[in-house]
Order: sequence, then C-alpha cells, then structure tokens
Amino acid sequence: MKRKLPRFEPVGVDEGRALWLKYRGNSDVQRMLLEIAQAREAVREIADYFSVVQKAWEEENLGQLVALEKIRLLLMEQSLRHHALAGLKPPPRDEPDEPEAALVD
Repeated sequence: MKRKLPRFEPVGVDEGRALWLKYRGNSDVQRMLLEIAQAREAVREIADYFSVVQKAWEEENLGQLVALEKIRLLLMEQSLRHHALAGLKPPPRDEPDEPEAALVD
C-alpha cells in the first residue's frame, strides 16, 4: 500500500514565479519548479482525454464505470485546487468538456 503525502499548502502560481526569481541560477530549484509545471500540464492533458473517453462511454450507454468516476473525481479535485491557487474561478459546469474545442481557441 502506498504512503499518502501529508497535508500541505500547495505552491501557487505567484509563489512559483517568486521562487523562480529568488532562486534563479539554482538548477535544483528551477528543475523542481519545472517539474511542478510539467505535472500540472500533464494533468490538464489527461483531463482532456478523459472527457473524450467519458463522452464515448456515455454515448454507448455503458452505465457507470467506477474507474472512470474515480478518475473524474481526482481530476476535478486537481482542477479546483489549481484554480484556487491561481485565483481563478472554476469553469462553468454547463460547458461541454471537449478537448477539440479547447484546442481551437
């Protein structure tokens, strides 16, 4: 069984930028901050693909898949966490979650 991380205050966008400036030239800190940014981008991309899979699953009337629901909840938690850190409002729930539409903008 994997160990859970302790509760902590996540690094916000502004805080990450301040750390980048403060520790400019420290390759370890810069690499860690880049890793955080890359992980957040990967989560956003996974969320886009998840939306496509979920839409196809629902269109086929295949019922509620527990694994998809758990992934959806994890992605929602990360999205809310990211938006809170960035000081952004969560996206409206009425909009369709189509990655193709997001790529066109």
